[in-house]
Formats: sequence, structure tokens, C-alpha cells
Amino acid sequence: MDANATITGDVDKTQIPPLNQKRILAFVNHFLISTCTYLNEFALGCETKFVEMERQLQKTEASLIILEAKLASIPTDNETDVDTGSPANPLPVTTEIDAAPAPVADEPPEHEPEAEQEPQPVGVRACEDVRYRKFFKMLHVGVPAPAVKQKMNSEGLDSQLLDTPDRMLEDGVRE
Repeated sequence: MDANATITGDVDKTQIPPLNQKRILAFVNHFLISTCTYLNEFALGCETKFVEMERQLQKTEASLIILEAKLASIPTDNETDVDTGSPANPLPVTTEIDAAPAPVADEPPEHEPEAEQEPQPVGVRACEDVRYRKFFKMLHVGVPAPAVKQKMNSEGLDSQLLDTPDRMLEDGVRE
């Protein structure tokens, strides 16, 4: 054969010996088998990782349900103040000084103009809102803030309120 004929394509194809069909068939079979084996192993690896991830999600969900049940079992009557951590005192403590009658002065008491009095804020503090109270409890118990924010987002609530517990909510709900 001439090298120039090979490049230009002027080769007489009747002079080329036939390919061994058994050898071609073996190559194609080997390619198909190795490709299928690789894809099966890849799919098995992916499925194993998905099963492990699902198992971890189930454990996390079970832990979250247990934690929510524990939070729900905390009594709300003697609730601790979210900001200070001190127990709320429902009754004022009276001392002997408080119990003594106040001396009567000859001067009438001064009345402050109503314009100077601080207006009462409208709404409910975020940490006292029924919808958000359990999330502040979760923080108080020690649940990480990102986990609590994710739970709030999953329930369709504003997770930014977790950073501002004293923010007044006009649509707030008290018990």
C-alpha cells in the first residue's frame, strides 16, 4: 500500500483482510460487561449513602420529637424569664416598710401631664407570643440557635425574631 493512498482514501477495500468477528464480539462484550458492572457498583454506592442519610435523618427527627416532648412537659406557670434566667415571682414581696401607711402630705400630689407618660406598646413581645414561646424554650434548654431557626422556618415562622426576643408583635397572640 502506498502511504499517500492511505491518507487520501484511495484504498482498494477488497484487498484489506476481514476483521475477526469473534475478537470484535469479545471486545464489545467486555466493554458492555465492564460498563454495566461499573454502573451497578456506582448505583449501589449511591443507594447505600442515601440509606445512611435517611437513617441519620430519622435519628435526628426522633431526637427532635423527644426534645419537643420534653419542652412541652416543662410547666409554664413557673416559667423562667428568658432574658435573665431567674424564676418569675407571681406575688410581690411585702416588707414592714411597705406595709406601713404612707404619711399624708399637706400638698396635693403633682399630676404629670398625660403627654409625658410613655405610651403603652401595642402587641405582644416575641418571647411571650404563643407561636414563638416553644422556640425560646428550646434556646433556654440549650438547643443550638441554627437548629431552632431551621425548625421555625420549617413551621413557616420568622426565624429573625429569635435574635430580638423583646420585639413587639402587633399580631402577637397571648394565652
